[in-house]
Amino acid sequence: MSNSERMKLRIEMERKELNRLAQRYGLRHKRVIHQSVLLDGLLNKYNKFTDVRRKQPIA
Repeated sequence: MSNSERMKLRIEMERKELNRLAQRYGLRHKRVIHQSVLLDGLLNKYNKFTDVRRKQPIA
């Protein structure tokens, strides 16, 4: 499994957790906010990773 695929799986897992927490506690709860920040960080990391890969020369 590639790094990109692993990152996607982790993002999806954390997104599901965010949805679960939001349903249980509401959007303003500290656990939900913490999970949202964590997910944002993973998404930023993934975007940076994929952007770097696109900019690499082919040859």
